[in-house]
Amino acid sequence: MKATSLLTGVVFILLSGAALAAGPKQVNSEQAAQLQEMGTVQVSGIEGSTDDAIHALKAKAAQEHAGHYRIVALGNPSDSSQWDGTAILYK
Repeated sequence: MKATSLLTGVVFILLSGAALAAGPKQVNSEQAAQLQEMGTVQVSGIEGSTDDAIHALKAKAAQEHAGHYRIVALGNPSDSSQWDGTAILYK
């Protein structure tokens, strides 16, 4: 019985951590229409690829405690290895 309770507790902790690690969810414009907007975030000069810029936008959304975010601009205006992006945040 004690082992079952311990195992249940460990599983709960692991699942809770996985849910928190997931962070804000990226949504499209159709999904965003159902959500409450809470502001925007921007990143610039992100070295690497589009994935790195998207990860930076997601991290900023998490810092602002957003539940969702929608990327509205993503590009590399001057140097192909540096990315800029903007996302709208939603509750």
